[in-house]
Amino acid sequence: MQTASRPPRPSHSGASLLVAVCLALLASVSLAAVMSHADSAAGTAARQPLTLLVPQSTASLPLLLMAAEQSVPGVELRVQTFLNHTQALALLLRGEADLLLTGTSQGWENRQDGSPIVTITTGVWGVSSLVVTKEAGIAGFADLKGKRLALPFPGAPLDFQTRAILDSRGIDPLKDLTISYGPFTQSVPLLLSGRLDAAALPEPLATTVVKTKGLLRAAVYAEEWKRVTGEAESPQVSLFATEQWVKGKAALLAVLLDAWKAASARVSEGRGETTARFASTLSVDPAILEESLATTIFSVPDPAANRAKVERYYQQVARFFPGTARKLDDGFFYRP
Repeated sequence: MQTASRPPRPSHSGASLLVAVCLALLASVSLAAVMSHADSAAGTAARQPLTLLVPQSTASLPLLLMAAEQSVPGVELRVQTFLNHTQALALLLRGEADLLLTGTSQGWENRQDGSPIVTITTGVWGVSSLVVTKEAGIAGFADLKGKRLALPFPGAPLDFQTRAILDSRGIDPLKDLTISYGPFTQSVPLLLSGRLDAAALPEPLATTVVKTKGLLRAAVYAEEWKRVTGEAESPQVSLFATEQWVKGKAALLAVLLDAWKAASARVSEGRGETTARFASTLSVDPAILEESLATTIFSVPDPAANRAKVERYYQQVARFFPGTARKLDDGFFYRP
C-alpha cells in the first residue's frame, strides 16, 4: 500500500484501467467467452454479428440478458466477459471487438491520451459503498477524519469522487486523514487485520465482504452523492466504440440502446430472476448478487442526455483530479 498526500497524475496504463465495479478482484488476464446464443443457421445468417466485451460484474447483467435472449432485432449479439481492462481495450482498438463496456472515467482518460475511443452512452450510475470495520466507529463519510482509508489508485473514479465528498463534509483529503492506495484484493485483508479503518469498494465485492467477513456498510456512494449535488446518479460504467466503427451505425445503435434500456429495467425491477440466471456466470452467490443490485443504479439515457450528465459530473469532480483537468472534446461523445 502506498500513502500519499497529493498523488501525481497516473499513467495511462495505471490509472485508466480499473473500475468502478470489483474488477480488480479478478486478477486473471484472460478473456473468457460466456455468451454466444446462436439462432438456427438460417436465422443467424440474417442477423448482423456484434461482439461486445463486458466486465465480470453486476454492471453487465442487462447485456448478458440481451445476449441470452437475443433481444436486439437484426443482430446476433455475442457477449464476452473480460477480467482485464487493458486487454479488453486493446481488442476494441484493434477491431477485434465492436463495443466495450467499461468505466466512464477510464474512457475519457483514454480519449485524452490520444485514443479514438467514443462513448455511446452510460448504463450504470452508482455501484460502490464505503465499507468499514466494526471497531473503527465510522457511521459515514463525516467520521473519516483522522482515519485510514483505502482507495484503488490515484486518479481512480473512487479517488476523485471520494475527495469531492470529503471536501463537502469539511474534511481536507490532503491533511485530515490517511489515504492509502492499493487493489481491492489488498484492501480487504488490511481491513480485516485492522490496518485500515475503511475502504471504498464496488459491487458485488462490497456486499460480499459485508455478508461474509463481518465488515459494515457505512455509506452508499449514490446516496452520499445526492447529499452533495442533489442527484444520486454519477456516470460509472459506459459503452464505448471507436470513431471509425460508429460511422454509419446510427440505426444499429438505436435498436441496441432500446434493447439495453428494456433489459436494464428488467434487471432493476426483477432482480431475483436475473441473479439466479447469471450468478454462476459472474462467480457470485445468487443471494449476494441480488442484494448488491439494491445499491447499483441502472439507467440508459439517450446519447445527448448522457453527454449533458457526463459533462456536468466532470465539472463537479475536475478539481479533485491529480494533475490538471483536460477538456472532454466534442468527438468523445457519440452523436447519431
